[in-house]
Amino acid sequence: MLHKIVSVTPGKLLLREELDAYDPAAEPWQKQFARRYVHHSEMKGILNNIEDVNETVYDKFAVSVTPYMAQLMDRDDPHCPIRLQYLPTFHEEAKPGFATLLDELGEEGDTIPGTSVVHRYPRRVLFLVSNTCATLCRFCTRKRMVSRPSGSVHKDEIERSIDYIAGNKDIDDVLLSGGDPLTFDDDRLDYILGQIRSRAPHVRFLRIGSRMVVQLPTRVTPELCAVLEKHRVQMINIHINHPKEITPLLRERVKMIQKAGVMMGLQTVCLRGVNDNVEVMRELFMQAIEMGVRPYYVYSTDMVEGAHHFIVPHARMLALYEGLRGWISGPAVPTFIVDGLGGLGKLPIIPSYVREEVRPDGNGTTIKCRNYKGMEVEMPGLGVEFRVPSQSN
Repeated sequence: MLHKIVSVTPGKLLLREELDAYDPAAEPWQKQFARRYVHHSEMKGILNNIEDVNETVYDKFAVSVTPYMAQLMDRDDPHCPIRLQYLPTFHEEAKPGFATLLDELGEEGDTIPGTSVVHRYPRRVLFLVSNTCATLCRFCTRKRMVSRPSGSVHKDEIERSIDYIAGNKDIDDVLLSGGDPLTFDDDRLDYILGQIRSRAPHVRFLRIGSRMVVQLPTRVTPELCAVLEKHRVQMINIHINHPKEITPLLRERVKMIQKAGVMMGLQTVCLRGVNDNVEVMRELFMQAIEMGVRPYYVYSTDMVEGAHHFIVPHARMLALYEGLRGWISGPAVPTFIVDGLGGLGKLPIIPSYVREEVRPDGNGTTIKCRNYKGMEVEMPGLGVEFRVPSQSN
């Protein structure tokens, strides 16, 4: 979409006509960051049919929307898949009988004391460097820290985290996340990445998880790409939930990252009313690989407070997976997962295409296989253990 460049006061909220004419590429990302809408009443100046939520919603989770994301929202439709992800609703009030947890993934139990490193798996760690995001997803799994000053990641925590990574030679995979690491300026990122590379040469895979690339694509600059290339960041996972979030501007900035030698992966959350539709997911994942971004995970919605209305049942997620495998390109099919409560980790949600069955005559078992069309074939050889005969002297 082409926009006419308009002259607006730095930090000033954009009203409807100004937003329609606004070109996100016309000013630095920091100025756009300062223009975020932080209350649903502010959105009434640009959108129709805004729900008046109770102010208690803000006690639990803040609101934040960049002008760029606001441009993608349908002006009238309250069911717009972009609006649903970012605007507060009465559904966020507590639902009786629905269990929610502040830390439903049990990350705090796996956090190394004095650091912000979550060390759950033997050789890889999650390094939470920030509690800030450009735009706040209503289904955020880290509401306990994101948008809340009490959850800030302090500089001394970051230093101790780097100390821990440097001192643990078993760690060969580090994922920077938050919040969003790209809310830091280039100098801060340069320092953190540089410290990891210089002090922890045993780290073989250094990656970043960022939603900001999608929420504010102009954050991707030649200067940022130079930092990523300098410190050999091998992968950036971005988060897209609907094809409407893939714009010419996003494609342009993704290409800049790729030219810096960085692999791109896609993470998606399965959200009721947003993308729990086979055609939507097919289009999303095909557009992703079209721009060189490999679909990685589709998460079930975590059972965090205020997100119960987004949860897609397990049976529906299985059906969505079945609607992808075989119907779109193989590299475009991500792994569907559920994050187990209390720190159980990522668990795949996969339909059964190959199963072992007892033969009708009761004489042993056989293997039955089916394809994406439901066609079945028996493969008895898979059910027999082949023993290599020993050589006689």
